Amino acid sequence: MDFFQQQEKARKRTTLLIVLYVFAVLFLIAAVYALVVFIASMSGGGEYARQLEKNFFIDPTLLPIIVGGVSLLVLGGSFFKTAQLASGGGRSVAEMMGGRQISPSSGDPGERRLYNVVEEISLASGVPVPPIYVMDNEPSINAFAAGTSPTQAVIAVNRGTMELLTRDELQGVIAHEFSHILNGDMRISMRLIGILFGLQLLAIIGYYVMRMAFYASSGSSSNNKNGGGAGLILLLGGLGVMIIGYVGVFFSAIIKAAISRQREYLADASAVQFTRMTDGIAGALKKIGCRNVGSDVKNEHAAEANHMFFGEACPLFSLGGLLATHPDLTMRIKRLDPSFDGRYPTRVEPINFRAESQGQSSNKPSPESALDPLRKINPIPGIAKIGNIDLGQILVAETLLQGIPDDIAESARNPLSAKATFYAVLLDADDLIRQKQLAAMTGTETDYVVRETLRIYETLKNSPSETKIPLIQRVGASLRQLTADQYKQFSSVIDLLIAADAKMDLFEYTLKAILLRNLDVYFGLAKAPSVQYHALGGVRSAVSAVLSHLARSGHDDDTAARAAYKAAQDELGLAEPILAGSACTVKLFDESLRKLAETSPPLKKRIFDALMTCIRRDGRITVEEGVLIRSIAAMLAIP
Repeated sequence: MDFFQQQEKARKRTTLLIVLYVFAVLFLIAAVYALVVFIASMSGGGEYARQLEKNFFIDPTLLPIIVGGVSLLVLGGSFFKTAQLASGGGRSVAEMMGGRQISPSSGDPGERRLYNVVEEISLASGVPVPPIYVMDNEPSINAFAAGTSPTQAVIAVNRGTMELLTRDELQGVIAHEFSHILNGDMRISMRLIGILFGLQLLAIIGYYVMRMAFYASSGSSSNNKNGGGAGLILLLGGLGVMIIGYVGVFFSAIIKAAISRQREYLADASAVQFTRMTDGIAGALKKIGCRNVGSDVKNEHAAEANHMFFGEACPLFSLGGLLATHPDLTMRIKRLDPSFDGRYPTRVEPINFRAESQGQSSNKPSPESALDPLRKINPIPGIAKIGNIDLGQILVAETLLQGIPDDIAESARNPLSAKATFYAVLLDADDLIRQKQLAAMTGTETDYVVRETLRIYETLKNSPSETKIPLIQRVGASLRQLTADQYKQFSSVIDLLIAADAKMDLFEYTLKAILLRNLDVYFGLAKAPSVQYHALGGVRSAVSAVLSHLARSGHDDDTAARAAYKAAQDELGLAEPILAGSACTVKLFDESLRKLAETSPPLKKRIFDALMTCIRRDGRITVEEGVLIRSIAAMLAIP
């Protein structure tokens, strides 16, 4: 899967969505116009009908009113819902579906297992650990990913998903959802909810008008004939509006099916590619086929978000599969397991978490040995696999997470200790600088956090720097539990710690890029970057600055740096001069990356390919270049 290509395809699917949406609005206008004209003809006598027929059934007075009214209602509803979702992102969808965010420090064994699986795949795919929600009132097996970008995603699962699936099956479902995150489906799915709400608004209005009429009729006295007549008119009017509204609902279902159905096959295949196991995701689908389990979602908003789920959440609205947002369940399984005979389990028992955990190995590697599988990977050919996960990466992620000392791993799940963990990683090995850092902390942080920072520092000070980055990625989820004010204080302390030695090195910058870039958006302190540049001309100076930094950091002498820089420039068709070493500051590097984050996916791919050409020039990747890759990827939202 080409990450950049899939992101661009997702953008183009937005164009398809708009075209289908316009057709749906036109059909809705036509249906409303036909109904109004029919009623007017019945009540206006034969003269009005003859006049209409003479004008080819066009009423020049009525038509603009219908067009304007329906358009305003539909577009207004779509705009309102889209703005509502944009303000809350994936969290708003998860909460709309009745989701409860689980804590990284949860003591529930099912929630801990779910969190661990999500954490492993997040680290393997190179995206932040997303907030995880459980829909407690949904006993079936289902899940979805929601958000506007890979760095702002959330994952939600039904309680049945957590309690009825084995670890391998759960991993398959989560890998399926990560595929939607990585290939751009999630963004278009969010837009579908907002845009299609407007088409469904007439049906919703009709439904509530009918309810009002029912209560008005039941509340009116039997002697009050006028009240009863008004209630009947209101009831019939509401029924008519609702029937017309279901034209919009029908077209909404068509649009969802047209955009979503084939993406499920791709996500299933990607989940197998990620985990190298067909039994996991196929086993989950087979359990959905059990009569007493299914994938139905009871929440009243399930129809709005049906296309986002792992399985069909509202099968009654699919008209026997004609308008289903998901492929036929048996066909999905047969694509994964050709030997499947169509027979589903008759009963599914809850998982015994204690027995499952006892069956897993309890051997915990040392921090140093945890790096062994990582060091065996050749990163140069692997650069082309951005946006893809394989079993090897997941196993490396598991090993790296296991390599974190138990007490640190556990404390990192608490938001206060998570802050202390981040501070500890930033503490300098030089005693004098470290004392300055601690003095700066003491005036801002609590005594508990300062003591915890020192404790964690003593544990981590001899650990390889490579193990510290996955630890920082892990604490990100815990830090989301802070309040906005607590996060602002946390961010200011980080700036104080970095400023203690009057400079910011690449490791410090990378930690900030990986963590704070996403959290700043999460807490509303920054906006997620949007596409501003489609052509190279608008960002050539930013490209030159990043390339210059990369070339000079990864090569031993000026000649080698210039050769690597020129190779990358030639690939882009540029002829910008390389910057002097003294001009390659972290500040300029940061400003340039922020500008490149606003490029379109195809342009971002060209730029990233050129950056990798610069790195590959000497056939090796240094530790400093590896750190730079992480910084660049984090800032450009490239997994």
